[in-house]
Amino acid sequence: MWEELGISGGTALIVLIALYYIIKWAVKNGIKEAHREIDGETKKMQP
Repeated sequence: MWEELGISGGTALIVLIALYYIIKWAVKNGIKEAHREIDGETKKMQP
């Protein structure tokens, strides 16, 4: 399948690994940011 697109198997593997880590990093940062927002809202509401 990859050869039809002009991509060798090794290159495809490297691209998939890079995409995995980029998505993992983005999800991790999104969760951290959401957690900070939730903590900020709960601290503001408490007297």
